Parts: sequence; C-alpha cells; structure tokens
Amino acid sequence: MNEKEPSSVWAKFRQAKEQALASEEERDPDMKLSLEELEAAIAEAAASSGLPETGLPPRAVVHPSQKRQLSRWFYRVLLILFAVLVGGLVWWGRQKYGS
Repeated sequence: MNEKEPSSVWAKFRQAKEQALASEEERDPDMKLSLEELEAAIAEAAASSGLPETGLPPRAVVHPSQKRQLSRWFYRVLLILFAVLVGGLVWWGRQKYGS
C-alpha cells in the first residue's frame, strides 16, 4: 500500500483507535475490528468517561474565554483615565483661575 492512499490512512487511524481503546491485555497488533465494532467501542469509552460521543471536550473548556480578564483591564483603564481627567481639570483650573 502507498502511504498517500486514503485506505492506508484509514487503516492507521483504525489501528490507533483500537490500541487507544484496548486494555493492556487485549492489545494485539493482528486484531482487526469492523467499522461498526470500532464505532461502538469509541462510543462506549466516551460514555464511560463522561465525554460527548465525539470524545472531545467542549470548546469552552479547551479555549476559555478571556472576557473576565478583558473586562477587568477595561475598567482599570477607565478608572485611570478618569483620575487623569480630574487631575488635569484641577491643574488647569488652578493655572487659569487660581491664585
């Protein structure tokens, strides 16, 4: 088989899934599962581990939102700008109208 053939890639994928789902005693490089048996084994392993059937965690877990962190910085910058504005107005008022 040529490495670029889809069947070769599919065979490698099936072999990797079989070895990932098999326990140490069951791992046999000559053992082949049908597609239906492989899908059933993947679904069973996913159900037992509490993951969705695809076996992937939710996106929010993998890539958490930075909304809280950005909000914190936004409010800090607003507070600093307000303080600079008040300080600038007090300075300008003393320069223009102060003694």
